[in-house]
Amino acid sequence: MLAVLYILLSFATGFCLIETQLPKLSLISEKTFTGRQISLSKLFVLIPAWYCSGTLAMTWPVYILACLFNKNDNNLMIANTIVMSAAAVYIVISLFLLLKKRQRRFLADIKKLTLSELIILALICVLICVLMFRTLSNKDGQLYVGLSVFSDFSTHLSMIRSFSHGSNYPTWYSFFAGQDVKYHFMFQFLCGNLEFLGLRLDLAFNIPSILSLISAYMMLYAFAVKLTGSKLIGKLTWAFFTFRSSWALFEYIKNIDNGHILKTLAENTEFIGATNHEDWGLWNLNVYCNQRHLAFSLTVMILVIMLMLPPLYKMAERLKGEASVKSFFMNSLLAREGWAVKDLRTCIFAGLILGGIGFFNGAVLIGTVMILFFIAAGSDQRLEFVITAAIAGGLSMLQSKTFIDGSLFEPQFFYGFLSEPRTLFSSIDFIWKMMGIVSLVLIAEFVIVKGVKRYLMICFSIPILFSFYVSLTPDIAVNHKYIMMAIMFLDIFAAELVVRLWRIKSLMVKAVTVIIIACLTLSGVYETEIVIKKNNDESAFKFDNEDPLTEWIWENTDAHDIFLTGNYYLTPGGYGSKILLSGAMIYYGWEYFTWSAGYDTDARGYLVHNIYSCSDPDLLYDMVDETGVKYIVVDERNRGAEEYELCEWIFDLCYKKVYSDGEGYDQISIYDASEKLLMR
Repeated sequence: MLAVLYILLSFATGFCLIETQLPKLSLISEKTFTGRQISLSKLFVLIPAWYCSGTLAMTWPVYILACLFNKNDNNLMIANTIVMSAAAVYIVISLFLLLKKRQRRFLADIKKLTLSELIILALICVLICVLMFRTLSNKDGQLYVGLSVFSDFSTHLSMIRSFSHGSNYPTWYSFFAGQDVKYHFMFQFLCGNLEFLGLRLDLAFNIPSILSLISAYMMLYAFAVKLTGSKLIGKLTWAFFTFRSSWALFEYIKNIDNGHILKTLAENTEFIGATNHEDWGLWNLNVYCNQRHLAFSLTVMILVIMLMLPPLYKMAERLKGEASVKSFFMNSLLAREGWAVKDLRTCIFAGLILGGIGFFNGAVLIGTVMILFFIAAGSDQRLEFVITAAIAGGLSMLQSKTFIDGSLFEPQFFYGFLSEPRTLFSSIDFIWKMMGIVSLVLIAEFVIVKGVKRYLMICFSIPILFSFYVSLTPDIAVNHKYIMMAIMFLDIFAAELVVRLWRIKSLMVKAVTVIIIACLTLSGVYETEIVIKKNNDESAFKFDNEDPLTEWIWENTDAHDIFLTGNYYLTPGGYGSKILLSGAMIYYGWEYFTWSAGYDTDARGYLVHNIYSCSDPDLLYDMVDETGVKYIVVDERNRGAEEYELCEWIFDLCYKKVYSDGEGYDQISIYDASEKLLMR
């Protein structure tokens, strides 16, 4: 199958890129940042690096070529043929050169994997597969979409289908057709391309999602071990990353009547928590089920930071014993060593892969640059950071200029994030309730650690400060990703303190350590259970794989034909979901998705409401022509609209009906706006 071949070629391309262009990456797991020897398998770094770099190296060219050949009906197949063929040639040539050198010994890398690492990693893989297939699967000819993800999947699946069954080049946002695409869509393009190449929709979305999240886990473990020199700390970091710290479970239990605690906990299927939007599953593993594109970019983020950290340690070692402001200025900021470029290849590679995720997940790119800026401030070789930032920024700006009219972000001061009221004390209370005991653990670790580690804790905390002071989009809730990035790194230091306590030879301290671990993980464990319980077959939204309306759209409309519809999102039943799952371009989809992405929803919404309530044929023609829509849909969503009163008869009078199904209130009618029945 071509889709499987594409994935294999991505891995192989990444392998050849790393081995030929960045061979030093295979040495990154041999020592800690301080130079202490560690016995860590290179595969924890290399496999995720192969996957991410190879996927970026293949997916962007396929997309670019598909855009260049967009006048051809087979543009995506042409693009895939060219890129996959070029990748195969590159792989053969690279493998020939590598085999001549005989430098790679994978058997030794595999033997370095310990039994405990294999067991835990296997359990992580099982958990990830369960989560992904519980939230999206295919059974008995139907697509099952989980209850906890259906909202965001409205846009994800629609965009995927706009590529796999359409020709969305130049790319539009399928929920706000006819304008630029402000939403980072490249992961959806990757999945759409895999469906186009033969994978079933659920597999095309699930397989890259599973590979991405496993890669993030592997890279995080490698980073934790390289930072601390302890595999136990790495394994605890896995646990803390999986099961987030929070007081949510304890607050929930406190409000349950005595005698009913176990029964209530067992029956509950709603997300818990005391802060705003925790009922969305805003901080637990549901995020990685819901926002599948996040894990891929987090893997790149960890890899880039890992590659760029050595200069920080070099400066700390060079200035050891001279820790003063004067010494820093004279021997670092104003010294050649502070700015010299010693590893050009690494900083170029870091800039390329970081810039490559700009439209996979822009927030991760921004968060990475933030952290790197502060790391660079305390490092040697600052010009390497400048080169990385310049390349990543240049690629990001090129993507933004290509896809977006105007500016992608409009930064504005917004204090307090989701705390209410937005004051200093409410913000502290929000962090305390949301993060739980890990906040105390991190404060204790910050007091204990010295030197570079303390500085890194500050660097990794910057995205949290950013999320509480700056809003880049109309919806401040999207800043939660910056907090999750920060906590992901800070969990390493929390794990380090826990291990430090455990190594104290005191039964009392060990008992306290067990209690701390329980407080750090129990809320996350329970929330993971909720994600699994919430997404069962009974509660899932089910959609027929072979639907007449969806297939009619594929067979009779073009990819950039715009549909005027009700305010759609995925719902069980109704015709709106069938239109969304076709990948059709909707003029005005569910407004939360478009508003939070930065589109002007008010003007377009006002026009749509006027069209559906219009009773004057001439005015109707003028308004519809203004929208540029090709098809007008009238169904139960319009008939039940609260914003306007539908004037249905006028569409039968003015336009040719090209599709109809159902009866009465539930009937759907689609009119061709280019086929006017009245002379003007």
